[in-house]
Amino acid sequence: MDKIKDQSAAVLKYAVLILSSLVALYPFIWVILSSLKDNFEIYSNSFGLPQAYQWVNYYKAWTVGKFGVNFINSVLISFISTGVVVIISAMVSYSIGRIKPNNALYTFFTIGIMIPLHALLIPTFILIKNMGIMNTRLSLYLVYSATNISMSVFILVSFIKTIPSALDEAALIEGMNFWQIFTKVIFPLSKPGLATIGTLAFLNCWNEYVYAAVLIAKPAFKTLPLGIASLKGQYFTDYSLMCAGLAITIVPVMIFYILFQEQVIKGMTAGAVKG
Repeated sequence: MDKIKDQSAAVLKYAVLILSSLVALYPFIWVILSSLKDNFEIYSNSFGLPQAYQWVNYYKAWTVGKFGVNFINSVLISFISTGVVVIISAMVSYSIGRIKPNNALYTFFTIGIMIPLHALLIPTFILIKNMGIMNTRLSLYLVYSATNISMSVFILVSFIKTIPSALDEAALIEGMNFWQIFTKVIFPLSKPGLATIGTLAFLNCWNEYVYAAVLIAKPAFKTLPLGIASLKGQYFTDYSLMCAGLAITIVPVMIFYILFQEQVIKGMTAGAVKG
Protein backbone atom coordinates (compact mmCIF):
# COMPACT_ATOMS: atom_id res chain seq x y z
CA MET A 1 0.00 0.00 0.00
CA ASP A 2 2.79 2.38 0.95
CA LYS A 3 4.58 1.50 -2.27
CA ILE A 4 1.51 2.40 -4.33
CA LYS A 5 1.21 5.72 -2.48
CA ASP A 6 4.87 6.50 -3.14
CA GLN A 7 4.47 5.67 -6.84
CA SER A 8 1.33 7.80 -7.08
CA ALA A 9 3.10 10.71 -5.39
CA ALA A 10 6.05 10.35 -7.76
CA VAL A 11 3.76 10.27 -10.83
CA LEU A 12 1.89 13.34 -9.58
CA LYS A 13 5.15 15.18 -8.88
CA TYR A 14 6.57 14.49 -12.35
CA ALA A 15 3.24 15.36 -13.98
CA VAL A 16 3.25 18.75 -12.25
CA LEU A 17 6.89 19.33 -13.21
CA ILE A 18 6.25 18.41 -16.85
CA LEU A 19 3.18 20.65 -17.00
CA SER A 20 5.11 23.54 -15.42
CA SER A 21 7.94 23.05 -17.92
CA LEU A 22 5.52 23.10 -20.85
CA VAL A 23 3.89 26.29 -19.56
CA ALA A 24 7.31 27.92 -19.19
CA LEU A 25 8.61 26.74 -22.57
CA TYR A 26 5.47 27.36 -24.63
CA PRO A 27 6.01 31.14 -25.19
CA PHE A 28 9.55 30.47 -26.42
CA ILE A 29 8.38 27.64 -28.70
CA TRP A 30 5.60 29.86 -30.05
CA VAL A 31 8.09 32.63 -30.86
CA ILE A 32 10.38 30.18 -32.68
CA LEU A 33 7.52 28.72 -34.71
CA SER A 34 6.14 32.18 -35.53
CA SER A 35 9.58 33.32 -36.67
CA LEU A 36 9.47 30.60 -39.35
CA LYS A 37 6.09 31.68 -40.77
CA ASP A 38 5.07 34.58 -42.96
CA ASN A 39 2.88 37.34 -41.59
CA PHE A 40 -0.33 35.92 -43.13
CA GLU A 41 0.25 32.48 -41.62
CA ILE A 42 0.81 33.94 -38.14
CA TYR A 43 -2.75 35.30 -38.30
CA SER A 44 -4.35 32.29 -39.98
CA ASN A 45 -2.41 29.50 -38.24
CA SER A 46 -1.14 31.01 -35.00
CA PHE A 47 -0.63 27.80 -33.02
CA GLY A 48 0.22 25.29 -35.73
CA LEU A 49 3.48 24.25 -37.34
CA PRO A 50 4.71 26.34 -40.28
CA GLN A 51 3.47 25.12 -43.67
CA ALA A 52 6.73 26.30 -45.24
CA TYR A 53 9.70 27.20 -43.04
CA GLN A 54 10.66 30.82 -43.73
CA TRP A 55 14.32 30.81 -42.69
CA VAL A 56 14.72 34.00 -44.69
CA ASN A 57 12.98 35.86 -41.83
CA TYR A 58 16.18 35.67 -39.79
CA TYR A 59 18.21 37.14 -42.62
CA LYS A 60 15.66 39.92 -43.11
CA ALA A 61 15.53 40.69 -39.39
CA TRP A 62 19.34 40.80 -39.23
CA THR A 63 19.61 43.16 -42.21
CA VAL A 64 16.42 45.25 -42.10
CA GLY A 65 16.58 45.74 -38.34
CA LYS A 66 20.39 46.21 -38.46
CA PHE A 67 20.71 43.50 -35.85
CA GLY A 68 24.40 43.07 -36.53
CA VAL A 69 25.17 46.50 -35.06
CA ASN A 70 22.52 46.09 -32.35
CA PHE A 71 23.91 42.69 -31.35
CA ILE A 72 27.46 43.99 -30.98
CA ASN A 73 26.23 46.94 -28.91
CA SER A 74 24.18 44.67 -26.63
CA VAL A 75 27.12 42.30 -26.14
CA LEU A 76 29.57 45.10 -25.32
CA ILE A 77 27.19 47.01 -23.04
CA SER A 78 25.92 43.91 -21.21
CA PHE A 79 29.31 42.29 -20.61
CA ILE A 80 31.15 45.47 -19.63
CA SER A 81 28.34 46.64 -17.33
CA THR A 82 28.10 43.17 -15.77
CA GLY A 83 31.86 43.11 -15.19
CA VAL A 84 31.72 46.51 -13.46
CA VAL A 85 28.79 45.37 -11.30
CA VAL A 86 30.55 42.16 -10.26
CA ILE A 87 33.84 43.87 -9.34
CA ILE A 88 32.32 46.81 -7.45
CA SER A 89 29.70 44.67 -5.69
CA ALA A 90 32.34 42.15 -4.63
CA MET A 91 34.56 44.83 -3.08
CA VAL A 92 31.64 46.60 -1.39
CA SER A 93 30.20 43.34 -0.06
CA TYR A 94 33.57 42.21 1.29
CA SER A 95 34.05 45.54 3.05
CA ILE A 96 30.54 45.56 4.54
CA GLY A 97 30.32 41.87 5.33
CA ARG A 98 33.84 41.12 6.60
CA ILE A 99 36.19 44.04 7.19
CA LYS A 100 33.91 46.45 8.99
CA PRO A 101 30.23 45.45 9.20
CA ASN A 102 28.13 48.58 8.87
CA ASN A 103 24.33 48.36 8.78
CA ALA A 104 23.96 52.01 7.73
CA LEU A 105 26.27 51.54 4.74
CA TYR A 106 24.57 48.25 3.86
CA THR A 107 21.19 50.01 3.92
CA PHE A 108 22.58 52.82 1.75
CA PHE A 109 23.58 50.38 -0.98
CA THR A 110 20.53 48.12 -0.82
CA ILE A 111 17.81 50.75 -0.46
CA GLY A 112 17.97 51.19 -4.23
CA ILE A 113 16.04 47.92 -4.55
CA MET A 114 12.92 49.73 -3.32
CA ILE A 115 13.21 52.64 -5.77
CA PRO A 116 11.41 52.08 -9.10
CA LEU A 117 13.84 52.62 -11.96
CA HIS A 118 11.25 54.59 -13.93
CA ALA A 119 11.13 57.13 -11.10
CA LEU A 120 14.79 57.90 -11.79
CA LEU A 121 14.38 58.28 -15.55
CA ILE A 122 14.08 62.09 -15.73
CA PRO A 123 16.88 62.85 -13.20
CA THR A 124 19.10 60.32 -14.99
CA PHE A 125 18.36 61.89 -18.37
CA ILE A 126 19.23 65.37 -17.05
CA LEU A 127 22.43 64.08 -15.43
CA ILE A 128 23.58 62.22 -18.53
CA LYS A 129 22.80 65.23 -20.73
CA ASN A 130 24.73 67.60 -18.43
CA MET A 131 27.67 65.20 -18.52
CA GLY A 132 27.66 65.40 -22.31
CA ILE A 133 27.52 61.65 -22.91
CA MET A 134 24.11 61.32 -24.55
CA ASN A 135 24.04 58.86 -27.48
CA THR A 136 27.12 56.99 -26.28
CA ARG A 137 27.68 53.52 -24.89
CA LEU A 138 29.25 55.14 -21.82
CA SER A 139 25.84 56.48 -20.75
CA LEU A 140 24.42 52.94 -20.67
CA TYR A 141 27.55 51.55 -18.99
CA LEU A 142 27.06 53.99 -16.10
CA VAL A 143 23.28 53.60 -15.83
CA TYR A 144 23.24 49.80 -16.05
CA SER A 145 26.10 49.43 -13.59
CA ALA A 146 24.51 51.78 -11.06
CA THR A 147 21.03 50.24 -11.28
CA ASN A 148 22.27 46.67 -10.71
CA ILE A 149 24.60 47.25 -7.76
CA SER A 150 21.89 47.38 -5.07
CA MET A 151 20.53 43.89 -5.72
CA SER A 152 24.03 42.53 -6.25
CA VAL A 153 25.28 43.83 -2.89
CA PHE A 154 22.14 42.52 -1.19
CA ILE A 155 22.79 39.00 -2.51
CA LEU A 156 26.58 38.96 -2.21
CA VAL A 157 26.82 40.22 1.37
CA SER A 158 24.65 37.30 2.49
CA PHE A 159 26.81 34.87 0.53
CA ILE A 160 30.15 36.22 1.80
CA LYS A 161 28.93 35.87 5.39
CA THR A 162 28.65 32.10 4.82
CA ILE A 163 32.41 31.84 4.18
CA PRO A 164 34.14 30.83 7.46
CA SER A 165 35.83 33.79 9.12
CA ALA A 166 38.65 31.45 10.23
CA LEU A 167 40.02 31.71 6.70
CA ASP A 168 40.49 35.45 7.14
CA GLU A 169 42.22 34.94 10.47
CA ALA A 170 44.55 32.31 9.00
CA ALA A 171 45.39 34.60 6.09
CA LEU A 172 46.15 37.50 8.45
CA ILE A 173 48.48 35.25 10.44
CA GLU A 174 50.25 34.37 7.19
CA GLY A 175 50.90 38.08 6.65
CA MET A 176 48.27 38.87 4.02
CA ASN A 177 46.62 42.28 3.94
CA PHE A 178 42.91 42.83 3.32
CA TRP A 179 43.34 43.24 -0.44
CA GLN A 180 45.27 39.95 -0.70
CA ILE A 181 42.64 38.20 1.39
CA PHE A 182 39.95 39.53 -0.90
CA THR A 183 41.67 38.58 -4.17
CA LYS A 184 43.17 35.23 -3.09
CA VAL A 185 40.61 33.90 -0.59
CA ILE A 186 37.20 35.61 -0.64
CA PHE A 187 36.86 36.30 -4.37
CA PRO A 188 37.66 32.72 -5.52
CA LEU A 189 35.37 31.21 -2.87
CA SER A 190 32.54 33.55 -3.88
CA LYS A 191 32.20 32.17 -7.40
CA PRO A 192 28.61 30.90 -6.91
CA GLY A 193 27.53 34.27 -5.52
CA LEU A 194 29.41 36.14 -8.25
CA ALA A 195 27.81 33.93 -10.91
CA THR A 196 24.40 34.72 -9.44
CA ILE A 197 24.77 38.48 -9.46
CA GLY A 198 26.57 38.37 -12.81
CA THR A 199 23.76 36.40 -14.44
CA LEU A 200 21.02 38.61 -13.00
CA ALA A 201 22.89 41.77 -14.01
CA PHE A 202 23.53 40.43 -17.51
CA LEU A 203 19.85 39.59 -18.02
CA ASN A 204 18.80 43.04 -16.81
CA CYS A 205 21.28 44.78 -19.11
CA TRP A 206 20.48 42.60 -22.11
CA ASN A 207 16.71 43.07 -21.87
CA GLU A 208 16.57 46.73 -20.77
CA TYR A 209 14.63 48.99 -23.12
CA VAL A 210 13.40 52.20 -21.44
CA TYR A 211 16.74 53.81 -20.57
CA ALA A 212 18.24 52.75 -23.89
CA ALA A 213 15.31 54.32 -25.76
CA VAL A 214 15.67 57.60 -23.83
CA LEU A 215 19.46 57.91 -23.84
CA ILE A 216 20.30 56.50 -27.28
CA ALA A 217 19.01 57.99 -30.53
CA LYS A 218 21.90 57.22 -32.90
CA PRO A 219 21.41 53.94 -34.82
CA ALA A 220 25.11 53.11 -34.39
CA PHE A 221 24.67 52.67 -30.61
CA LYS A 222 21.21 51.09 -30.38
CA THR A 223 20.79 47.76 -28.60
CA LEU A 224 18.77 44.68 -29.58
CA PRO A 225 15.54 45.72 -27.77
CA LEU A 226 15.62 48.99 -29.73
CA GLY A 227 16.27 47.06 -32.93
CA ILE A 228 13.22 44.88 -32.31
CA ALA A 229 11.09 47.96 -31.59
CA SER A 230 12.24 49.51 -34.88
CA LEU A 231 10.62 46.61 -36.78
CA LYS A 232 7.20 47.82 -35.70
CA GLY A 233 5.67 50.18 -38.26
CA GLN A 234 3.08 52.90 -37.78
CA TYR A 235 0.42 51.25 -39.97
CA PHE A 236 1.78 47.74 -40.51
CA THR A 237 3.96 45.40 -38.48
CA ASP A 238 5.67 42.32 -39.85
CA TYR A 239 5.34 40.04 -36.84
CA SER A 240 7.36 37.28 -38.49
CA LEU A 241 10.41 39.57 -38.51
CA MET A 242 9.72 40.66 -34.94
CA CYS A 243 9.54 37.03 -33.80
CA ALA A 244 12.79 36.28 -35.64
CA GLY A 245 14.37 39.25 -33.88
CA LEU A 246 13.06 38.03 -30.52
CA ALA A 247 14.52 34.57 -31.18
CA ILE A 248 17.91 36.12 -31.97
CA THR A 249 17.68 38.04 -28.69
CA ILE A 250 16.52 35.11 -26.55
CA VAL A 251 19.03 32.44 -27.63
CA PRO A 252 22.22 34.11 -26.22
CA VAL A 253 20.46 34.69 -22.89
CA MET A 254 19.42 31.05 -22.67
CA ILE A 255 22.96 29.88 -23.46
CA PHE A 256 24.38 32.27 -20.84
CA TYR A 257 21.97 31.00 -18.19
CA ILE A 258 22.53 27.31 -19.03
CA LEU A 259 26.29 27.77 -18.63
CA PHE A 260 25.94 29.35 -15.18
CA GLN A 261 22.71 27.84 -13.85
CA GLU A 262 24.44 25.52 -11.37
CA GLN A 263 26.48 28.35 -9.88
CA VAL A 264 23.40 30.60 -9.79
CA ILE A 265 21.38 28.02 -7.84
CA LYS A 266 24.24 27.52 -5.37
CA GLY A 267 24.60 31.26 -4.87
CA MET A 268 20.89 31.87 -4.34
CA THR A 269 20.39 28.96 -1.93
CA ALA A 270 23.50 29.80 0.12
CA GLY A 271 22.43 33.41 0.51
CA ALA A 272 18.86 32.49 1.33
CA VAL A 273 19.53 29.76 3.87
CA LYS A 274 22.62 31.00 5.68
CA GLY A 275 22.43 34.74 5.09
